[in-house]
Amino acid sequence: MKTTHPFRLLTVMFAVLLLLSGCSTPYRPAVVVRDSTPFPGVADIAAANGTRPVDLILVHGMCTQDADWAERSIGRIAGAVTEHAPAATPAPAADGSGIQVVERTQQIAGGTVRFHALLWSPLTVPLKRQLDYDKTAQPTDCAADQVCKPVRAVLNGMVKDRLLDDCLADAVIYEGASHAAMRDAMVETVSRIVAANPDPDGTLVVVAESLGSKMLFDALSSMLESNQPRTQALGQLAARRLGLIYMAGNQLPILGLAEQGLVANVVPAQDALQRFLELRRRQPTQRAGRLQRLAVVAFTDPNDLLSYRLLPARYAAPDVAVADVLVSNARTWLGLLENPVAAHMNYLANPDVGALIACGFPRVAGCK
Repeated sequence: MKTTHPFRLLTVMFAVLLLLSGCSTPYRPAVVVRDSTPFPGVADIAAANGTRPVDLILVHGMCTQDADWAERSIGRIAGAVTEHAPAATPAPAADGSGIQVVERTQQIAGGTVRFHALLWSPLTVPLKRQLDYDKTAQPTDCAADQVCKPVRAVLNGMVKDRLLDDCLADAVIYEGASHAAMRDAMVETVSRIVAANPDPDGTLVVVAESLGSKMLFDALSSMLESNQPRTQALGQLAARRLGLIYMAGNQLPILGLAEQGLVANVVPAQDALQRFLELRRRQPTQRAGRLQRLAVVAFTDPNDLLSYRLLPARYAAPDVAVADVLVSNARTWLGLLENPVAAHMNYLANPDVGALIACGFPRVAGCK
């Protein structure tokens, strides 16, 4: 029997210890960037609303998601405040738009929060299946499967199959020929939620990931500019009720490039959030001084290759307060690498993010 040389064994053990000692999460706990405006959490708002329910709209970002994402995300936010077991979440129901909605009502901080998780990824799955032929280690349409299975390095294969073919493909689809159809589907779904919960004094909260942020802001802007009286009225109601926006993995800067021409002026054009904020200010309710101040909070993992910080100077105004929060969604190894898939996809799985959404900054009393 072949034995392992003691020196070789010690070398392996040393390498393992080195890797373990070099594993870090530099932004865990999360770091609120200097000069960021303090912001409330869902618990603050629920307590302040008293008997009026808070409506919280969750929108996922790039990548295929299902009801499990909705349940985990709702549970992470609610679980930061309450010890009670989460209420059962019904199966997602698809409205006429093709977007599935998972809804749950939860008692938080003495108030009521109605969660509405929007699953839009079923819209893009059929198109993305066109890329399945190139999946790592999968047979293709070649005659000899053993020859035609792509052989990739493990990390490259993971990034290619998940981050590019399943995730980035969503952004390509949304910014292409399907843009209007996907935006209109979001308009229809948001309109239904607002119409079903019309209390003008109940606060509306948004939690949106990556591409989902742009989709939602585009939909809200479209509602405010609609020539359909009912849709415009629902957009105005949503804008008036909106008090808090949480963005995870902000992609507005790079997605905004798709909507600009090749010009000499390098000043960035108005992005989707700026456009919505400007339209919000033009509404009759804003001119009458009835809109509440809007808090915008952005969570960014600096190792997330698909995310950008939110520059407060572009958005801050008397009616808008901005906060940037740096987080670590996975471990960084030897200061060299963080799993790029986890870095972009794990925002709402990150307990720091869930706690800040639920409890705000500074943290409200009563949170875990």
